[in-house]
Amino acid sequence: MHHPQLGPLKRRNRLRPIAAAAALAALLATPARAGDTIDLGHDTTLDYSVTASYGAAVRTGHQSNTLLSPANINGDDGNRNFRRGDLIANRVSLLGEAHLKHDVFGALVRGSVFQDWAYSGTNSNNAPFTVNHSGPFNQFTNSAQDYHEHRAQLLDAYVYGAAPIGSTQLSFKLGNQVVAWGESLFFANIAGAQGPADATKAFVPGAEVKDILLPVPQASLQLQVTPAFSVMGYYQFTYKPNQIFAPGSYFSSTDVVGPGAEFIIGPGFNIPRGPDIRPSDWGQWGVGARFRVFDSTEIGLYQLRYHDKNPSVVTSLFPTLQYQQKFYGGINLTGASFSTQMLGANVAGEVSYKDGVPMLVDVAGSPTATRGKALQGQLSAIYSVGPTFLADSQTLLGEVAYLHVLDVDPVMGFSKLSNTRNSAAFQVGWSLNYNNVFDGWDMSVPLTYAQQFSGQSAVAGAFGTLLGYGDKRASVGLTFKYLNNLELNLTYATFIGGANIANRPLADRDYVAFNAKYSF
Repeated sequence: MHHPQLGPLKRRNRLRPIAAAAALAALLATPARAGDTIDLGHDTTLDYSVTASYGAAVRTGHQSNTLLSPANINGDDGNRNFRRGDLIANRVSLLGEAHLKHDVFGALVRGSVFQDWAYSGTNSNNAPFTVNHSGPFNQFTNSAQDYHEHRAQLLDAYVYGAAPIGSTQLSFKLGNQVVAWGESLFFANIAGAQGPADATKAFVPGAEVKDILLPVPQASLQLQVTPAFSVMGYYQFTYKPNQIFAPGSYFSSTDVVGPGAEFIIGPGFNIPRGPDIRPSDWGQWGVGARFRVFDSTEIGLYQLRYHDKNPSVVTSLFPTLQYQQKFYGGINLTGASFSTQMLGANVAGEVSYKDGVPMLVDVAGSPTATRGKALQGQLSAIYSVGPTFLADSQTLLGEVAYLHVLDVDPVMGFSKLSNTRNSAAFQVGWSLNYNNVFDGWDMSVPLTYAQQFSGQSAVAGAFGTLLGYGDKRASVGLTFKYLNNLELNLTYATFIGGANIANRPLADRDYVAFNAKYSF
């Protein structure tokens, strides 16, 4: 049985207004310099920009007794580590970009770095015998700190170009890049199979699929056969999984999966984590075609082979009892999408058939990973409104998604799904925008709501961050922008409904967040 060590005297990460104000003042005192373009001559330019930001967020919800109960001993660390009033984010970050261009050829590099003091030192955990890691019970693991406290990442880093081939035009990109096909708005379907996503960005209220995707090393091509018809393809050189939350972080709902996970706490014994089972770096590719059938209507067809970006948990008895994170490889996806204009709105949708996607079946009462076939479809709309008595302009967004399991591979004769065969979710957003409310300042009021309203998704991540039936999220914010350089945001996010370990494990994680962003 694991016996955690006592750490140093606990220090709660409470919000200190003076310290926060000082950090913000230091950030905004940076001299105002817009990103510049340097003319290198011979039709060659270098563009560069840097964005600095500071974000602070505080937990406002009380810890739920249901989620702290012994039944959730393998999913309570993230909850116990942050009490009401604790800082869940206290982050300074930098994002830099450089773009070298010569005629139709160029290179782009983008990178980021951050420091988050909410994950420094000790935390508020006071239950030494429920933590799923070695070392002091009230400290984050080294892996959690590497992932959430401080990290530097190279994001995009690619070269690109274009060349005529007869009457057609061939364009290419080579290097670290994002390739995203289809028409996903809030719920990654086809695009979610094409590359990893950043879970920390997915929890930003109203985050769209395009905001959370991460680049991977690959080559991509597009051939513009006619003005109305193009074909495209890509091949990836490295497999990268989704960047999910580390156990013990605020939005983590499991202590046994993710960076730094060590063991499952059992009745009188622990099951240690073994090495991950990862697919090959090779074998991920896609081909597609897009047709413009009318001036405002486009149709896409796609065929992909990919490796799953989310881990499944598998256990083994020999040579020793252990559990492992397994990433299933070799999944085939056939998909189609459309986009059009209808009644003044941009309307789009997509459907995918996935063969070999991982899902769970009950084997003697224990959920066990296997493969299956699933069909997922979704429909979205974006509608913009001009000046009204409510606002100078408004934007309404919405998407509904549906998942159906067609077939499942039995495990030792068992084929009953651990989750439901059918499930569905939706998300909507509404932004009210006001111009020049103060001299040079624009204001917007974004509101969001998301809900999984039917079933329990059999495919992990099908509905983004929604985790089960009745999982409901809402947020309201206030954003000020000054001359397109400075942006200030205040957001309140709430998880609606009672706590439930299986379906609503984040029901007590309400929070309020402030963010300041400055581009120079």
